[in-house]
Amino acid sequence: MSPVVVDEALVRSTLNEIVDPCSAAAGAPAGLDDMGLIRSVEISETASGIAVRVKIGVTEPGCFMIYPFAKEARKRLGEVDAIDVVEVDLDNGHDWMPTDMSERYRLRLAEKRAVRGAALASLGRARSRA
Repeated sequence: MSPVVVDEALVRSTLNEIVDPCSAAAGAPAGLDDMGLIRSVEISETASGIAVRVKIGVTEPGCFMIYPFAKEARKRLGEVDAIDVVEVDLDNGHDWMPTDMSERYRLRLAEKRAVRGAALASLGRARSRA
């Protein structure tokens, strides 16, 4: 078995497995990286392995999910064999914008909203005829 290469892409993809519940409630589940909630990733070598430090934010300053996100990030990154130390910093002061989302997720969300909008418009027309 080849050793795990810990790079920013691995860290972000691992964190992207953590789904933002608001995106799930909107019908288009997205991970933390796709939502633009991973503010920074730092990777360094230690005497015993690899240290990873990430900064995680939320979409609104008062969002209560920041602590569960941090706990789950520590857990998931800690499960990566080569990672020895995990530090999670919280950034609840950053002004999140929809443009922080990945382009891929913004397109998927727009598509989902268009389908929902068409369904609602169709329902509205059906009700007005009744």
